[in-house]
Amino acid sequence: MAATAAIEVSTDRRRTQAERSALAEQRMTEAAIELLNERGIAGATLKAIGEKAGYSRGLATHHFGSKAGLFRKVLKSVSVIWVDQLNRHVGEKTGLEALCTGLTAHYRFVRGYPRHVFAMQVLWLGSLDPGSDFKPNVAEFLRGQRKVAARWVEEGQAGGSIRGDIEPARLAEQYLGSIIGMLNQWQMSPGLSLKRMYQEYESYLRILVKP
Repeated sequence: MAATAAIEVSTDRRRTQAERSALAEQRMTEAAIELLNERGIAGATLKAIGEKAGYSRGLATHHFGSKAGLFRKVLKSVSVIWVDQLNRHVGEKTGLEALCTGLTAHYRFVRGYPRHVFAMQVLWLGSLDPGSDFKPNVAEFLRGQRKVAARWVEEGQAGGSIRGDIEPARLAEQYLGSIIGMLNQWQMSPGLSLKRMYQEYESYLRILVKP
């Protein structure tokens, strides 16, 4: 009985430690997002992130190993939110309906999580630096997004909502490239209407793929 009680106490302690660790990572990830918005990549140091999250300066290094490791965590965290939003909006839709709903989902994601989106864009652009350690993470995410869009196109062709002579992979590239381009333009020129850009692109898309 005593041995069993000791095991239960030990398990509770490990669980509590795991929960504390997860909470620390979450807070530091959020702190990193804030600092990327306020100071950019150069200003989002491990020391600054740890202190902003309310921890000792060395805890970020302990959890993530390096600045690149923390940025990979930020990219993963924001990507998870986006994919969840996308899946909620698109659901069982396929073809042209899925492509158009995807545009609406992305617009709402940008409006609903502006600081997360900006932090992700800062890291995406930063990954172009030849010295970036997180470029593979960005490339992997984009490949996954193109794969999903290409599947929507294939399903649309099978269902008759998209022309059969369109190459799914090429349209997926153009679709994702258009979204990224519109978002970048809007972030650089806030006077532009992001909603109007998305709406007009949807109109062009419908004309482009119409059987």
